[in-house]
Amino acid sequence: MTIFLNLSFFHSIVFCLKMNLKLIRTWILSFLMSLGIMHHSRTRKISHLIFILALYASIALFGYKEYAVSIVILYTLIMIIWTLYERRSLFQTYINMYYIKKDNALVLKPWTPKWKEEFENEKDRLNKIILFKWKHIFHQELSPDGIIHIGSTSIENIAFAKPIHDLALAITTEHVPKEFCEDLRKAGYKYVGAAPHTLSCQDHWFFNITPQNEIDTKGYGFDLHVLLPSVHQWLRDIINFCQYLTEHPIDRNKYSSLKSEIAQTETDIHSYAMKKKKLVFMLLEKSREWAKTK
Repeated sequence: MTIFLNLSFFHSIVFCLKMNLKLIRTWILSFLMSLGIMHHSRTRKISHLIFILALYASIALFGYKEYAVSIVILYTLIMIIWTLYERRSLFQTYINMYYIKKDNALVLKPWTPKWKEEFENEKDRLNKIILFKWKHIFHQELSPDGIIHIGSTSIENIAFAKPIHDLALAITTEHVPKEFCEDLRKAGYKYVGAAPHTLSCQDHWFFNITPQNEIDTKGYGFDLHVLLPSVHQWLRDIINFCQYLTEHPIDRNKYSSLKSEIAQTETDIHSYAMKKKKLVFMLLEKSREWAKTK
């Protein structure tokens, strides 16, 4: 039996080596596409890996070479359609973000100690609505007493930042309770959807409270990120990033200079964010290393 299996495996290898490059490219491309667009769940990715390797092995072992390309393409299409259906909430997010942000112009303002005061006032206001009722689901390390301040406005003495405070709340449940969303709505926070910078559809919820006209009038606004367990490490990284820049003026000034330079030629917020990405990734790595030494 062992000899037979070894021979079968050997024959399948020989079969694969004899296949034309078009078929091999199709296999590789379909595998990467399907795996890449799948849901972020590790279990689903592993299941997909096992299934598609079994599919390829079956094609090789049973000699379905003439149908191989069609089978693989069909499977890939099924995976794409299924994943797009699963990701429908993400597409809705982009639609919502478009209508919320379509008239927003990129505006940077110099750092002011008032930003900390504005955050504390909003934290007190929001805690009166949600803290007593929902504290049992707050993450004890990341959100022990409610929302925390992240983003550029939390970096003390940064030269410039958009006057919109990013707030974060880490919770320990696998899903965001409907009643919790309702309480946030009562507090003025409108559910937008999955955070636009992530493909993980159900672990990073994004809420918006401040329309552009109110930002223009008040001079500041708030966005809220509600984070489920699978993205708590993302929040740790962002907290370390902001603390690192607060304590390291050289890198903070480098970041500020880039923001100012981009803002001179860009008015679109998305383009502004994309042009910062390379430096942000570099500073994130430095902040991770710095955090290990704390």
